This record gives sequence, C-alpha cells and structure tokens, in this order.
Amino acid sequence: MDNNKSYTVSETKDVEMFFHGYAADFDSIYGHTKKRSAWDKFLDKYFRRSMRLRYNLVLKYAANTNIETILDVGCGGGVYCEALLNMGKTLTGLDIADGMLKLAEQKTKRFMAESKVNYIHSGYIEHTFAEEFDTAVLVGFFDYIKSPLEIFEKLKTEVNKELLMSFPKSGGFLGWQRKIRYRMRNCPLYYYSKSDLESMFAKVGWQNKAEIIDIDRDFFVRVIL
Repeated sequence: MDNNKSYTVSETKDVEMFFHGYAADFDSIYGHTKKRSAWDKFLDKYFRRSMRLRYNLVLKYAANTNIETILDVGCGGGVYCEALLNMGKTLTGLDIADGMLKLAEQKTKRFMAESKVNYIHSGYIEHTFAEEFDTAVLVGFFDYIKSPLEIFEKLKTEVNKELLMSFPKSGGFLGWQRKIRYRMRNCPLYYYSKSDLESMFAKVGWQNKAEIIDIDRDFFVRVIL
C-alpha cells in the first residue's frame, strides 16, 4: 500500500462509474433490491462475512446515546443510513455515485420528509461542510482511496467524538482475486496491513486513540477523538 500518492480526480471518476453501474448488485448483498442467486448467497455466507461483522460493529458503537449526528462517507445505497436512522440518529450521507444515492433516497424517504437525513453527491475531499458531526462512518470507503492521510486530516476538523472505519486486509487469495476483478472494471483498489494502519495513525496523532479490530478480511477501526 502506498499512502503517499496524491488523491486523483481520474481515479475518483473511475470509482464513481464503477459504483453507479454496480449499485443494485452491491446493495443486494445486504438484502435489498435485486434477488440474490444461490451462488451470490454462497459467496455472501463464506466470503463476505466481514461485511456483516463491520455492519454489526457500527451499529454497536453508534448506539451510544451521546452520538446524535453522523456523517456516512461513501454511504452507498444507504444501508447504514437506514439502520442508524431507525436508531434515532440524524444522518448526512455522501457518495460520488448517483446510482447509489438514488437507492439510499428510496430506502429513507420517510426520514428525508422529516429532515432527519440529507444526501450529498460529491467526493469527500471536494465537499466543505457547514457543521461538525459527532461521528463519521467510513466503511468500505478506504478500499478506493489512494491517500488516506489527507482524509484523516479533514476528518479531524469535521468530527468531534469518534470515527468508525474499515480497511481491507492485504494478502490472501481472495484479496488477489478481488483485485483482478476490480482491475478488469477499471476500478482502483487498495489494501492495508496492520503496520500500515499503525504508521498512518501515528502520523496524525491517533496512535493512542485508535482501536484496530481484526474481522476476517478487514480491519475495523474505532478512533476516539
């Protein structure tokens, strides 16, 4: 993993195009939109376990009554937004893929009418927020980010309580296979080791604030700010 390379507009556009077209398929992993085939269900059970684990961890930590406002960066089809809204939280969801945001809006129409959630079609670095948030959720986001450090520095100015994040692990046959699949679709993909994370967190002053949890094919990280 090279976290010294800069954030690039061209790679952001590649990710946007990938997820705009992949929206319904990706969203169905969580039980929404398209019906899952027997093969998809097999993959979900045996190879996508970490997706369920990180989902459960986000809901566990976000249940804290001191957390009221949440920013979901890379909110996708709104799976996390919907669950957190049902917990009584106020949400802002941001994503670069318009197809994903349309799914999120469909899921949370009632909450949008109550002004409990709003969605922003933008990259995270490009957007300036007028408010701060108690918590930010960045799950399945750093998979596609070339330079996490600049994301961390921006988060430090916009989030005041905690961060809930996931990072895909480097190594392994399944990681290699996923890399090939994404490359064929012209979508960038980045992996991390535990030492990568520790090094980055030290650079932003989080070495004593970040808890790194091993969850199958991902690392789940909770940072108390």
